[in-house]
Amino acid sequence: MTGILGALFSYFQKYKYNNRFFWKSLAMILIMASIPGLITGLSIYWIATNNVEEELQGLHQNQISNRAANIDDQLAFLEMTVSHWAFDSKFDDKLKTLNFAYNYETVQDMYRTLLSLESSHPFLQKVELFLDKPRPLVFTTERYKFLSDSADVESYENLLHHDKSMFWTFPKIQGTSKMGLTIVNKIPGDSTEPFGALVATLNQDNLLKVLKTLTPYDEGVTMLFNEEDNWNLSSSSGAEGSKLDQALKQAYMKHQADLGEAAVNDAKPESLLFDYQKVSYSVSYGHFNRLGQKWVYISAAPLSSITAPVVSISKWILIISFSGLLIALLLSWFVSRRIYHPVQRLLTLLSGEKNGEVKDEFALIEKHWQHMSKETETMRHKLKEQMPLLREGFFLQLAQGYLISLQESDLKERMKRYGWETEERQFVALVFQLTGFANLEGRFSQGDESLVTYAAANIIDELFTSQYEQAEIMNFHNFSIGVLLSFPVAHPLTWLEDDLEQVCQEIILAINRILKMQVTISVSKWVHNVKQIPHLFEEVKQALVYRDLLDENQIIKTEQLSKLNVFKETGYPFTLDKEIIHAIRNGQESDAVDLIGQFMKELAANGSTEFMLQQGMLQLLGSIRYASLQSGMNPVQLFGSVNLFEQLAQIKEPEQMLKWFQHKVIAVFVQEMISRQDYHFKQIIEQVIAHLREQYMTQLSLESCADLFGTSPYTLSRAFKQITGINFIDFLTNIRISNAKSLLIETDMKINEVADAIGYQHSYFNRLFKKYEGITPSQFREVNRTE
Repeated sequence: MTGILGALFSYFQKYKYNNRFFWKSLAMILIMASIPGLITGLSIYWIATNNVEEELQGLHQNQISNRAANIDDQLAFLEMTVSHWAFDSKFDDKLKTLNFAYNYETVQDMYRTLLSLESSHPFLQKVELFLDKPRPLVFTTERYKFLSDSADVESYENLLHHDKSMFWTFPKIQGTSKMGLTIVNKIPGDSTEPFGALVATLNQDNLLKVLKTLTPYDEGVTMLFNEEDNWNLSSSSGAEGSKLDQALKQAYMKHQADLGEAAVNDAKPESLLFDYQKVSYSVSYGHFNRLGQKWVYISAAPLSSITAPVVSISKWILIISFSGLLIALLLSWFVSRRIYHPVQRLLTLLSGEKNGEVKDEFALIEKHWQHMSKETETMRHKLKEQMPLLREGFFLQLAQGYLISLQESDLKERMKRYGWETEERQFVALVFQLTGFANLEGRFSQGDESLVTYAAANIIDELFTSQYEQAEIMNFHNFSIGVLLSFPVAHPLTWLEDDLEQVCQEIILAINRILKMQVTISVSKWVHNVKQIPHLFEEVKQALVYRDLLDENQIIKTEQLSKLNVFKETGYPFTLDKEIIHAIRNGQESDAVDLIGQFMKELAANGSTEFMLQQGMLQLLGSIRYASLQSGMNPVQLFGSVNLFEQLAQIKEPEQMLKWFQHKVIAVFVQEMISRQDYHFKQIIEQVIAHLREQYMTQLSLESCADLFGTSPYTLSRAFKQITGINFIDFLTNIRISNAKSLLIETDMKINEVADAIGYQHSYFNRLFKKYEGITPSQFREVNRTE
């Protein structure tokens, strides 16, 4: 202690801790750390010396009581489990007539059941099933054995003569001199005339392990015995242990006699003090009521084991209290020093004085501050670089309606962040739709759709940004590009429309020249509110379906759609519809494709807009699906789970529509029709079936029938399975079994004669008949003639 205080004084002199703040903090922390520890130590010492011993003994009694209740619950659960076994349907009256030679599956199921029962509780060591009828038999999890020894039979028969249907016993374990605690339940469980019993023998080692928990110390002994049946289980070993067991039993009997009859009927555990060979024991005892039997348990633990902690606690309390005071002094000094150093560093940093580099928290804070400043600057540069992508993402979400929940003011504020003026402005939306990709003839291939759309978006962006101050280009992919333009309200609309149309014509010419594709442009009306922008893009997208298929390039204005003749009535070519269905049903794939081409030309002639063409083609697709249903085909199985109508609606160009119908619809339908109309094999199978019904008694095989009707075994087998639903061998076997059943019922032919009559050997016929009918031919004849 003196050395520690000297080291502290030297440290203070070295660093000159003369400031009032340091000494005040040290004194206050020392008081706060020491006084509660002293009060706590003295209180614990007084409580321990006066009350801990009594509390430990009470705690010991409570532990014994709780653990005894746990053992009682486990035994009760075991009794309930065994009781449930006796009522299982596997142990009913059918066991009286069980034929072990022929009921192999039942015997195997009984093995599995006993194995399941044996593993259902940790106390169980072995489960046996004793059957008195039809002859004495014992089932185990390993084998079954008919009892021939009269002594064994008598020992099991005595179980059936017990006056209770379920009881505990303590017989000798077979093959040893040991005794085993056993629970017996007669079967069936609800019968007054039992013919067998479930015999469950407990694992004595596991039971003793649980009993040892009643004595939660290394020393002591635990006993469990039944006064009436004179059996005893004890955790002690050796001759000395047996003497202690006898002494404890005598002490228990004496204590019971002193308490009288009231104590005998009371189920609450009791305790007493017992001296044996100069050792004092704390003895707790009680009893379990097990199926009308009284089992007594006794737990004896040396008092020294229970109260030993009190002695050591008293010593350790004094040591810990003194150590705590010393630690409080050291911690107070340490904490005060740690508190003072950051304050000193902070003052130095704020005042700008440099007293050398000091590695402390504030140095770390300073380092992190500078690091974060650098990272902030780096993030600012990255944000500047990513701003175009963020702006593109915002306007794409705005055009697609994902920001419709925001208020007008919020949308304008966000647009301002991306450099757009929103006050006193008017907006217009345009959508450019590219067509003619299928006619590019090698310039691009399938999968280059995104590349073509990206190139067109760059052309549009270059022309619009060079002409207008606020223009945002949005790549919708799938040959579709959106444009949002903003102009001051003061600009005349007529001038804007003329100027916009001129720019659109320049874009059309550029795309025609560079990409060799046609362009349809849809232009919205002018609006003043930002929240209306998603509706503008929705309108211009819908207006694209009214493009004229006969015009390669065109500009559609949504305000002028009502003035155009886009809603005129059109005639549906029903005659061609029927001819297409007829060609498909006849397997004429090329003719069907040509007729669909004529069908599209008539639709385009009557109403040449994309909308009219799509509606007509969707109607034709519905007619083809209906024709498949009329032909007995399931469209889901025929075309898969693909939504054909959704795929067709996504196609914009007539040439692609025709190719889609040819490969996705016509080819699939025709192939299925061809496979379903193979009448040749159907006739062959009918002839084979007639041959089997006439010649079933001869030696028939798949190969012989294939040779007879001029085909291969593989082709005949596959056709036979497809048309009849079962394979060749099963069909022939059903015919033979059916005829065998008729001969068994209607004639007195012997079994081997019946087998010869249907073309089987006697032994093979018996096995096959039992496999199909579940019983032997003899049993089948007996059952049917009795009925």
